[in-house]
Amino acid sequence: MKHIKQFDAIVCGAGHAGVEAALILNRFKIPTALITIDPLAIGRMSCNPAIGGLAKGQIVKEIDVLGGIMGKATDHSALQYKILNKSKGKSVWSPRAQVDKREYENYINKAIENAKHITVVQGEVVNIETERGIVSSAIMRDGQTIRCSTLILTCGTFLNGLVHVGQKKIRAGRMGENAAEGITESLLALGFKSGRLKTGTPPRLDASSIDWKVLDIAVGDEVAIPFSYSSSNFKPKNIPCHSVYTSIKCKEIIQNSRKTSENKRRSKKTRKPMKNKENRLEHILLMLLRMQLHQRE
Repeated sequence: MKHIKQFDAIVCGAGHAGVEAALILNRFKIPTALITIDPLAIGRMSCNPAIGGLAKGQIVKEIDVLGGIMGKATDHSALQYKILNKSKGKSVWSPRAQVDKREYENYINKAIENAKHITVVQGEVVNIETERGIVSSAIMRDGQTIRCSTLILTCGTFLNGLVHVGQKKIRAGRMGENAAEGITESLLALGFKSGRLKTGTPPRLDASSIDWKVLDIAVGDEVAIPFSYSSSNFKPKNIPCHSVYTSIKCKEIIQNSRKTSENKRRSKKTRKPMKNKENRLEHILLMLLRMQLHQRE
């Protein structure tokens, strides 16, 4: 078995949480190994390329106050800012920014590269070793042992990840990238319990297939508010988004396809019916259709 030098801390996973953890450790000059399956994917944004939103925008602000990088990276790469829920009371207002996901990723990568106390290690942790109940090392898939006194797991959706595409099930953290397998079994062996959370991915649309003239333009706020309190000379872009209402035909397609939905099949195996994506979407579609019919009347 191969051994490499010991680190004071290991961060397993280099997404949003892993980057924040590693950079805070670096600030305190703590030698840290940032382990990732793909070093080119550090800080990569999955799914919706937005930061903040309802119940999340406040968290980004809190991360910034604690010295995190997410707010700064957002202000560097943002395409549009908008305060959500402004029709309601201020207590439920929430900031959101649409960002250039590649520019965001580049900003994060540069920060990691410039961090003197962070060593990026390419590989996959498959086992966690302890001594007298205290974490002592991480075992890599290639057999290497990395000793440490602190181990931070920030695997996100990669932890025993499973992607559903129609009737297919794919072991993946996200499309095109392998899941992290082995850590879950290691945690179970240490006495932890395991569960599974579900997230939904918005569809990718080919811009050339969209008739932009029939869409409604959704512009950002004229006076944008930065996410980071340290941002200066703040002159962000304000590239408009576009929105469109659904149709009865779309609703019928969803209803006719529900029986083949993985979420529908899984809900039959649970005691409580799952509030799956199709149920929520159907409710939203009905609301939008009622709004359209009311406007036509």
